[in-house]
Amino acid sequence: MPDHLFSAAEHVLQSHLRFVSSDADEIRDRVTGALTDHRLEPLESALDSRLYGTLPHDGDDLQACVLEYGAAVSIRTAPTRDCLLVQIPLSGRVQVSCDEGYWDIRPGQGLILPSATPLDIHWARGASQLIVKIPLSRFERTCNSLTGRPLADAPLFRREIRLDEKAGMYCRGLIDYVCYQHGEAGAASPRFGVRAAEEALVSHLLLNYSSAVRDDRAPPRRALPRSLRLAREFIEARLREPISLADIADYAGVSVRSLSRAFQEQYEMSPMQAVRSLRLERIHDELRTARAGASVTEVALRWGYCHLGRFAAAYRERFGEAPSETLRRAG
Repeated sequence: MPDHLFSAAEHVLQSHLRFVSSDADEIRDRVTGALTDHRLEPLESALDSRLYGTLPHDGDDLQACVLEYGAAVSIRTAPTRDCLLVQIPLSGRVQVSCDEGYWDIRPGQGLILPSATPLDIHWARGASQLIVKIPLSRFERTCNSLTGRPLADAPLFRREIRLDEKAGMYCRGLIDYVCYQHGEAGAASPRFGVRAAEEALVSHLLLNYSSAVRDDRAPPRRALPRSLRLAREFIEARLREPISLADIADYAGVSVRSLSRAFQEQYEMSPMQAVRSLRLERIHDELRTARAGASVTEVALRWGYCHLGRFAAAYRERFGEAPSETLRRAG
């Protein structure tokens, strides 16, 4: 395994080799069993895959593992409705794309993978990743414990984890701690330390990378009405396409007036403000991880911004810098 910043994780996981294989079918089956269903396409002939990690005690445990393929591969995952995956490259480069966006991640970065949509993932030769699998039921229970109310819907996450930022440093330390506790816990020993470490990591992700947990002083919110869930589904699926207020209301099955009132009550913004906000987030994510030669204009147009002057002003107001500055740092 490569040198990396996850010292405790490396020590524990290296001691638990789950499989070694050069057979593509076996690799796919073993990784599917450990993580999630997917299609594997080797891009080179010399596969040398290894999976390190402790076995889960039960179906409610978090799992941490290190996966390497030994060659470049392409992966197509199916939607995962019961778990969430966090992946952090330890070496090499991994590219992830889906309807929600595109990310090009390397050591020092992590990604909370979208779970409700198929993903196309490209592993470069030499890539190795630390992957944490978290049952969605753990987020539901932790949210209820923190706020005293159940999750109204599946939590939405800010995708990128930057390990050089404060929240990312804590995340790195908590993953190390989870791995350490997994290694210390024997089959018959009490698992209080494991559960405490896992709950700390789940709480950290909810508090720092999701809006699912709000300030306890805020009044409890009811479950999202069906019309809002449908509206959000429509918007997120069509962010790159022209969207009108009438289109959203028609898909949600309510009048424009009712939809606008519901958005103001729930999100304190109009439906079209929500569209623009989500587009800005996607553009910001793409510019931060853009390849050489990328163009701000091309990215903005791809995400549905046709008025580039308004886009530049909105971007600067939201992120405190011009989009060209974000792109320059990525390069």
